[in-house]
Amino acid sequence: MTRLSASVGLALLSIVGAALVPVATRALIGDDDYWLQVLIWVMFFAYLSAAWNLIGGFGGQYSIGHAGLLGIGAYTSSLLYVHAGVSPWLGMLAGGCLAAVVGGAIGYPCFRLRGAFFSLVTIAFAEMLRVGTELTDSLFGLPINGVRGFLLPVAGSRPADFQFVGKRGYYYVMLGLLVIILTVGWLVKRSRLGYYLAAIRDDEDAAAALGVHPARAKLLAMVLSSFFTAVGGTFYAQLIGFITPTRTMSLDFSVQMVVMPVLGGIGTVLGPLWGALVLVPIGEVTRALWGGSLQGVHLIIYGALLMLVILKWPQGIDPWLRGLVARRRETPVAAQPALADAPVVAARASPDGGEALLRVDGLSRSFGGAVGVRDLAFEVAPGEVVGIIGANGAGKTTVFNLITGALAADGGDVWFAGRRLGRETPDARSRLGIARTFQIVRPFIGLTALENVMVAALPRAASVAEARREAGRWLAFAGLAHRAGVIASGLSTGERKRLELARALATRPRLLLLDEVTGGVDQRSLPGLVRLMQGIRAEGLTLLVIEHNLRVVTALADRLVVLHLGEKIREGPPQAVVTDPAVVDVYVGATVARG
Repeated sequence: MTRLSASVGLALLSIVGAALVPVATRALIGDDDYWLQVLIWVMFFAYLSAAWNLIGGFGGQYSIGHAGLLGIGAYTSSLLYVHAGVSPWLGMLAGGCLAAVVGGAIGYPCFRLRGAFFSLVTIAFAEMLRVGTELTDSLFGLPINGVRGFLLPVAGSRPADFQFVGKRGYYYVMLGLLVIILTVGWLVKRSRLGYYLAAIRDDEDAAAALGVHPARAKLLAMVLSSFFTAVGGTFYAQLIGFITPTRTMSLDFSVQMVVMPVLGGIGTVLGPLWGALVLVPIGEVTRALWGGSLQGVHLIIYGALLMLVILKWPQGIDPWLRGLVARRRETPVAAQPALADAPVVAARASPDGGEALLRVDGLSRSFGGAVGVRDLAFEVAPGEVVGIIGANGAGKTTVFNLITGALAADGGDVWFAGRRLGRETPDARSRLGIARTFQIVRPFIGLTALENVMVAALPRAASVAEARREAGRWLAFAGLAHRAGVIASGLSTGERKRLELARALATRPRLLLLDEVTGGVDQRSLPGLVRLMQGIRAEGLTLLVIEHNLRVVTALADRLVVLHLGEKIREGPPQAVVTDPAVVDVYVGATVARG
């Protein structure tokens, strides 16, 4: 609470200081419009970058077409003002809402694309909008003059019409907008949406396996980002008084919205501001010195600075500055008896009338000519622990992917709690009560251990505070309370395995799929992990376990299913299975007789 109060106090002091800048410049310089203009540009690009940061920084969805949204805001408010007499203050909201709809319409189908493909789509959108506007003289009967541009009438000092004499009025409006967007960023980052976006940015598939709906979270972030970007477009139109698609929707604008957060600290609240404070003055100075002879020299300097920052401070200026002020300290969470406070709800009393909790019937999946799983069938009763064993490539992880919805089956059915699973996505199946860990651990490396587990708890928690308490209990249960404040990238392999178990348990599953929990773990960490799994079993949770360590799986499981080349070759009690000659042959590499 003390740290939060100090941060709020520092923010208020900074706002007051910024508000007094025009007074100071007028007293010291006299005619200060040029310097206020420079500061307006700094705040304007910081604002646009912070709006982009909502989707690009927080969610990792790199849009390079945000200038198109800027243009939508600029043209909407300007046309409403000139042709309908609507105040630009209201037009600003109308443009923001229209851009939000457009951004959502773009994002809804395109968020299925990953990496550079989404970026390419957004570039195509902005360029199509720019070229289309340049070639269009009128829109719905209203003249926009195409490439020639659109001139706004000058009304003198009329604040109600968003027009001011001199730069002071624009300075204060831009300061207010910047405070608003930074506050929105601060609130989003600490909200349920912010944690979802951070998890999606690090590993979208792992986030979906915890019950997070990636498309919904990204769509909401895109709508917010689009709205605030378009609001900036209205400010730009009123400040300049003249808009043209060639400039307003230029790729240069879009690139600057990306470059500044990258330099300042992508995904941080203040990163866009630090980037603008560095790059905008450089651009102004270089244009003043060499604008006539060396066009674009500021872009060369931008590139050099980016390379320097990436090499020296890969995460940007903001994390480096915060590191100078105070080193990150681990925040221990008091150990609490997780099983007493937050029981694993599982299958002590089955609501299914004693039927199998999980039933796999004729499940098949091929990858081209290679068979992953063929005609597989088995059941898992409530409260039972079933192990799946087999040599590498037997199809074990493929079975998990089919059960959790990460892969679609070619044939066969998966039944869970009496319900046939069809096209449910991994996040939907997680919300039904199916949780999993991964063969290769997949923590959200940019989040702390506590925040990793919070992401899993949030879809079922009433608030972020409740999810934090829940996460603390599960970390304590997993033996990681003392590592709660450590960034996941700093955890050992054994600790990451424990973290993934805590994360899966925080989803309150009815069925937990464990994929080689002891794989890759050193001998010192192995006994603790085995005790942790035994503790989970003692609670009554239904488990489906993939495990290469036969000593571990035979001690843990009630029954084993043996796979070989995607087919089940044996099923039964652990000791009977592991001593079966056919199973021994599989493990030593001999051919299993068919017949």
